[in-house]
Amino acid sequence: MTASDWHRLDARMLAISLTWLVPPLCSTLLILLLTGGDLDLAAGITLGSIGLTFLIVAAVFAGRLLSTRFRITDDLVELRTGAVFRRHRAVPRDRIRSVDVTASPLHRALGLRVVRISAGTHVAGDDRQLTLDSVSRDFAERLRRLLARDATAADTTLAVLRRRWLRYAPLTVWGVAGVGFVVGGFARLLDSLRINPAEIGLLRATWHGLTALPLWAAIAVPVLSVVLLGALTSLVTFVETWWDYRLEAAGDAILLRRGLFSTRLVWLERRRLRGVQIAEPLPLRLARGGRLNAIATGLGSADDRSTSTKSALLPPASRLEAHRVAAAVLGEEPGFLSGLELAGAPRAALRRRVTWALAAVALVEAPLVVLGALLTEVLLHVAWICGLVLVPLALAAAFDAYRSLGSGMTGRYIVTRYGTYVRRTVLLDRSGILAWSVDQSASQRRAGLATLVAMVAAGRGGYKIRDVALADGLALVREATPGMFEDLLESASGDQRHPVEEGVSALPDQGRTP
Repeated sequence: MTASDWHRLDARMLAISLTWLVPPLCSTLLILLLTGGDLDLAAGITLGSIGLTFLIVAAVFAGRLLSTRFRITDDLVELRTGAVFRRHRAVPRDRIRSVDVTASPLHRALGLRVVRISAGTHVAGDDRQLTLDSVSRDFAERLRRLLARDATAADTTLAVLRRRWLRYAPLTVWGVAGVGFVVGGFARLLDSLRINPAEIGLLRATWHGLTALPLWAAIAVPVLSVVLLGALTSLVTFVETWWDYRLEAAGDAILLRRGLFSTRLVWLERRRLRGVQIAEPLPLRLARGGRLNAIATGLGSADDRSTSTKSALLPPASRLEAHRVAAAVLGEEPGFLSGLELAGAPRAALRRRVTWALAAVALVEAPLVVLGALLTEVLLHVAWICGLVLVPLALAAAFDAYRSLGSGMTGRYIVTRYGTYVRRTVLLDRSGILAWSVDQSASQRRAGLATLVAMVAAGRGGYKIRDVALADGLALVREATPGMFEDLLESASGDQRHPVEEGVSALPDQGRTP
């Protein structure tokens, strides 16, 4: 690999276009089996359009192969794409934040890999990452070694996959959502083919079987089936995603390897790390488990589902394991988070959450009450029954949200915790904070509360410390980032109506290095 060489993508990528034919073929075969091959003209046209779409996709793949060139120089990674509209992108090598090597099952079968080179910021107004899809396995490994500055030899193993973590897989609830998406997609396919589900023998027999059961059983059986199928889906997804998981420290970088069919290798420099986030969805929290994500430039948001798999450092595991790995990634002692104590929010924050909860219930109840008064008393009975269920649930959620609130400092990190269904604990390196924002709504001003936002060049870009007492919040800012907020604090102490109550931002001094 020389600096002056321009390279093409591997010609075997054309075979990947065949994968676009698999879903429509499977759907077509399923429809033919369910209907006995009796399709009308509309169904035939739909299936023909699927075939035409496949041909177009194959042509697009061929065009991309012929028009894409890339090269690696001493200073840049360059990519040229497009046959009609040419596009030339370049990423400075000293701005590369991460190198992500992945492979789908078909990529692996063909000996190919996908390399994503992320700069973590806009380069000359273009995209944040360059994607090379597809290159040979050996070339991808050489490219990763080159761009990762030879940070390949593992010094320390931080974590490996444990069998006991499998019990946390069904608690992620994404499997249930996946079942819903599949069922919904199949229903839309039947509708597009003008096929009535009631005319399909299997579905008709299932419906008749449910109607023969008592009402409670007719409701419980489908719900239980979806939950069990979702749990199984989550378990299978966990195994496929985290198979052969290994997190290693390699010099000044972190290496993560995982995947059964679709493999992934992520390289991340520690100097790009701005902190970590421990997420505890309610089912995982009840089982004393959680997930760990990195907050680093080039990895996207730890809260965004589309990018969280890239920033994930640990599969769903025990809370103690998440704390241990978080400390190891941050370079702290193993018991760094074991004694973490955060300052709770004022009681005014609880009143705000109770008000929100009751207002949400009122929005649900109001249409039922109005329609019940105008149309039928049945809706009034539905309203008070729903109220008996929703009010306790809403109040429980409000109290849980209040108990989750917390903030403080430990070592060189500022810590914020918040969330109801998903409780998040965020540790931010104070040296990576670029600015602060102090926001107050009208109700917060009356209650003497404020929301502080720490601005960082990573993850979501800003992390909130919600509903803290204004004086306590400003004191925390002064302790976390000395000198950044001094002028504002002096003004605020002498004037109760300082613009901080309207929401202002504090920027670092010109001499401060991000």
